[in-house]
Amino acid sequence: METTSIESTDAATIAGSRWIPTWDGAAYAANTGHHREHDDWFLTAFPVRGTDRVLDLGCGSGDFSRVVAGLVPEGEVVGLDAQPSMLAAAESVAGPNQSFVLGPVQDLDTLFPAPGADGSFDAVTSRAVLHWVPATDHPGVYAAAHRLLAPGGWLRVECGGAGNVGAVVDGLDRIAAAYDGPAAPWTFLDAGRALELVERAGFVLGADGYVRTVAQRRRFDRDGLIGWLQSQAIEAYASGIDEDGRDAFRTEVIARVDELARHDGTYDLTYVRLDLLVHTPG
Repeated sequence: METTSIESTDAATIAGSRWIPTWDGAAYAANTGHHREHDDWFLTAFPVRGTDRVLDLGCGSGDFSRVVAGLVPEGEVVGLDAQPSMLAAAESVAGPNQSFVLGPVQDLDTLFPAPGADGSFDAVTSRAVLHWVPATDHPGVYAAAHRLLAPGGWLRVECGGAGNVGAVVDGLDRIAAAYDGPAAPWTFLDAGRALELVERAGFVLGADGYVRTVAQRRRFDRDGLIGWLQSQAIEAYASGIDEDGRDAFRTEVIARVDELARHDGTYDLTYVRLDLLVHTPG
């Protein structure tokens, strides 16, 4: 295994002035079960071959990247993530055909420069990541992914779409506003906007491709919801709150977690996933 990086390795400054919340890789890894329950759904439309070279945008703690590596035993999976602690967690579970790059997805052109990296991957994939990327950066990410793919190469993405975790967004927006914090720090695009973006980047749907949103009820109990909030959502908001108010914000969110309960009294969340499969011409 090998890890390379751009110059800065500080999660707070790795992308210059870009907003990147500080997450802990171990805490994140402990709260990915709701994603793992949907792995089979994602993989039913994951057209990789055993010799393919795959780029995983935002590999996180690496549990899913390890699954992908098992699908390409004679190929390679390169995992990219902006968080050093995430890559440390990913390396701890990685297989021999995996390597890692430290950096945000917005810096693909710097991390994999032309012309040497052009067409060097057979597939680019990303799960539960691009909704953390500002909408203004999506065109550049898709264009870079297109450049990195060989002719006929596949782009397979799943991330939050329009309407995702609406109760959490509404609740945390209200609490954060009292601390002069940000509104929802996510980019939840609808399918129409996403289709336009990938087409402008040069991708085509072909006979088997699609760009759609899929609603899912994901199971959480109270402790599971708190774990998810603490490992991801709370820190995303806290990054935009003055340092002297962050701890109070964190405490208040947990104290009011019952306000996020579903109408039937459970703590399940309504996920809406932007689900796309497109490819480069060729």
